[in-house]
Amino acid sequence: MCPAGYVYAGYDQPVIDASLDVSRNQFAPFQDNYTYENFVFDVTDLNLAGALATGAYYQTTYVDGNPIWIGLSNTAAYVFNTSSFIASGSTNPPAGILTNWQWTYYPNELGLSTIGVSKNNTVTPHLFLLNTGQTNLFGLTYQSAERAYSSNGTSFLDTLSAGGSLTDRTNTYYFYAGTAAPELQTVSYIFPRPFIDPLPGDSAFTVTNTTAPLIIASVGQPYGVALYGSGFSAWAKQAILNGDPSKFVYVEQYFDKAYKAGTNGIATTNATGILSPYGEFFPTEPGPTALVTMPDIDTGQRGTNIVQVISLNVDANHDGTMDTTFTGPDFTSSTRPYVFWANSNYDRNVLDSDGTNRYDDDVVVAADWFTNAPTPDCNVRNDAGQRIIPCERDLQDFTRLWISGVTSNLLTNLPPGTTVTLSWGDVGSPDYNNPTIDLFVAAEADGGIGYLTNPAVSEVQDFNGLCPYVGRVGPGQSVQLNTSTFSNNWAGNHFIWCGVSNGSGALTLTIADAGGNPLAQAFAYIKIVDIKQMYERWTVGDNPNVVPANSPVLASDGIVGLPFRYPPSADTNTPYILFVHGWNMKTWEKNRFAESAFKRLYWQGYQGRFGSFRWPTDNGFAGSWQQLLANANEKDNYDSSERQAWLSGAGLLSKLTALNSQYPGHVYVLAHSMGNVVAGEALRLAGTNQVVNTYVASQAAVTAHTYDPNIPNYSFVYSPISSAPTTPNIYGNWLAGNSGGVGKRINFYNTNDYALQRSSWQLDQILKPDIAVLENGYLWDYDYNGATNDPAPWNHFRKSGELGGGTVNFDIVNSLADRYEVMAYAAQPYTTALGATPGITNFVNLNLTTIWPSDTSGNAYRDHFWHSAQFRGDPWQEWNYWNTLLFSPSQGFNVNNQ
Repeated sequence: MCPAGYVYAGYDQPVIDASLDVSRNQFAPFQDNYTYENFVFDVTDLNLAGALATGAYYQTTYVDGNPIWIGLSNTAAYVFNTSSFIASGSTNPPAGILTNWQWTYYPNELGLSTIGVSKNNTVTPHLFLLNTGQTNLFGLTYQSAERAYSSNGTSFLDTLSAGGSLTDRTNTYYFYAGTAAPELQTVSYIFPRPFIDPLPGDSAFTVTNTTAPLIIASVGQPYGVALYGSGFSAWAKQAILNGDPSKFVYVEQYFDKAYKAGTNGIATTNATGILSPYGEFFPTEPGPTALVTMPDIDTGQRGTNIVQVISLNVDANHDGTMDTTFTGPDFTSSTRPYVFWANSNYDRNVLDSDGTNRYDDDVVVAADWFTNAPTPDCNVRNDAGQRIIPCERDLQDFTRLWISGVTSNLLTNLPPGTTVTLSWGDVGSPDYNNPTIDLFVAAEADGGIGYLTNPAVSEVQDFNGLCPYVGRVGPGQSVQLNTSTFSNNWAGNHFIWCGVSNGSGALTLTIADAGGNPLAQAFAYIKIVDIKQMYERWTVGDNPNVVPANSPVLASDGIVGLPFRYPPSADTNTPYILFVHGWNMKTWEKNRFAESAFKRLYWQGYQGRFGSFRWPTDNGFAGSWQQLLANANEKDNYDSSERQAWLSGAGLLSKLTALNSQYPGHVYVLAHSMGNVVAGEALRLAGTNQVVNTYVASQAAVTAHTYDPNIPNYSFVYSPISSAPTTPNIYGNWLAGNSGGVGKRINFYNTNDYALQRSSWQLDQILKPDIAVLENGYLWDYDYNGATNDPAPWNHFRKSGELGGGTVNFDIVNSLADRYEVMAYAAQPYTTALGATPGITNFVNLNLTTIWPSDTSGNAYRDHFWHSAQFRGDPWQEWNYWNTLLFSPSQGFNVNNQ
């Protein structure tokens, strides 16, 4: 039949009486080839009477109102044996058998005039005539007709040519029609989508049908699943050059490959995605994509279908590079979501408690400008009630989101009323297992990481007027991106976002028509957690009045449920960085410093594991005379903490030993300030058992003589308090032997360090031995019962109770506990702190001022801020610190992020 003026052939067949339904039969072209052979005149297929004996027969039935005049019996002569071909295992296409079709079957019962044959009964004998110019339904001229008949048991054939005649026979005869071979030319290609668009043969299909003007697919989702039906079909629309110009031939095509398309819509040579010969398409990267058919066997002509491929992208491996491909490390799934932390801390611009400068820092709690009530960063609003980012430091709690493939051309071609939204796919039926996030427009046009690394970009990103708040996406909520609220009715393709509440779900980009029917969807699977559930927190105790334990345990403060612990690592090369904090820190401060370290390593692209080691430092020391007058025991805050630090070395060694068994040769230690007493002693106790690959002593608050006795002595003249030392120097090389416990030691120093300068750390050390130290209900005075030039082992330190308690003589030779107490309260160091001293022997020495940004205050890095700047301030300020620490082959851990 010829529905609505065309004929078609292909492997996608419309299902009769089922609108837009399609049956795909990949063997249809081969089966049809055999089937049509049954209707081709071949003398070997004729019976004695001249009729085809292949099973072709005349029958009048109607399907969808269209007459079908011929049929084929179940015992047809030519049938393609599909099952046998499959069983053969052949990968080569079977050969066709339809080769010679000069004449074809025609049911003579319908009358011969249909094929241009008439009969002249006015002459004798009667004649059959084939009129010149007679055409068939497609405008092809009848050129001849073959007549087959029998006489006296013998078969005869004769040919009636156009303009010629044949003598009538009284015998039974059969005419077979022969037209001019069609001359076909492909004029266009169409790419209907099965189950969405009508295909040739469908009652809704007409010769004016074209490809949908906008087709959208999504990376990682087979086009043809759920939303999209069953991929694509491709058809060459061919004109009949020697026939009726209003009628066409549709020939289904096989697909070849998918290529990236240029902005001009032309396919490049860069292959992309996975495309089957039958149009099943799996996009693997965003952007315009050309689906190209196999070349025409005669002309080499190909058809091209442009598909707009979109994706929703996050930097899942946080390496700074957004890989938008399906096979890349940033592709997420329900089983591999992007895990990020909730922005639940309090970053604010504050006055330095020990200085006169303001800087961004993480504080215990702070209000916003709208409510004047305690408000975590994820909910901060300005005085007008607008959601804002409180300060540039808070940007380290934001990560990026890209909408890829949604080009201006795509937006322009969306049907009227189309919406582009972000949600968790639960609008109208909230799933409270989904997280909540807040989105802001990204400062950089390319959606880069400059908001973390570049001060100018960071400043712009923090300014709500230039990078406005887009909206909040929580359970049951959505944010529309193509509204008049935004410039050019589009929020943009690049955003930064933070976690507001914990949960796990598929962030869903939905492009829907005016009726709410999805045209396309893209997903990014995201899981928001408390940051304390992203790294290990080990502690030997946090009460400064309790002796630290020798076996660390996982801390459980501030979390619901069990403490986080890493599962066993399958990769023996996995690195583990352990951070040891310094003095004067409350538990929340220990957590915040560790979290800052974790975040800043994370943004460097660190792929390894991280843990913090907590020890019971005292805290709350402000250094003011008012505080000392209120509580005289605060004078011993530092030295008491130093004793706890020495005592914590054993617990740290226990943890380092365990870690080295899990991550052999890949344990790294970063210690800060007094934390280097803990770390240095732990490595000394390790002896020759190397438990650490690399140890970085940052701003270390331990005398340099413990590692290098050749460092010059500082002056003990501190009028009117001190003029000369009163104890011998017992520190020489005390920690130098810890080289056996570590592969490499690095000293991050600042000669102008605020906390280590003469009026701070040095003064505390000069003032030793301490007096009136409260312990066990007694006030103790420490001293040395000998001369400062006594030879080793200087075993003459003691303490005496002021109002009882007697005298305690320390044995610093045989008792580590005694030596720790003496170093903390009695023995005076003779030189500057390691963290303020260059040129330490057997160390790599790094001047921190060479990797820090310029000190615009003019104080040459003397301000309090710089003693712990790597944990404070804004991400861009300390980017080089963490980059050097992590990657430098000579001055850092030399950790490879691969």
